[in-house]
Amino acid sequence: LGVPTQSAARAVAIMKASATALIGETNSPASGGKRFRKMETTQGGCSALVAEAGAYFDRVIGAVA
Repeated sequence: LGVPTQSAARAVAIMKASATALIGETNSPASGGKRFRKMETTQGGCSALVAEAGAYFDRVIGAVA
């Protein structure tokens, strides 16, 4: 597609950080700035889901790189 692999891998890494922060509810107004959003969710441990989502992003980064 004409996108350097390093740039594509960096973009996926940024998406991973954003998605895992949102899933694990570790996002904050300080890190989100004007785009900060807090969604209503059921309280509980989401560490397994965060790990699984992170693993999928790592697979994509590995495939791109």
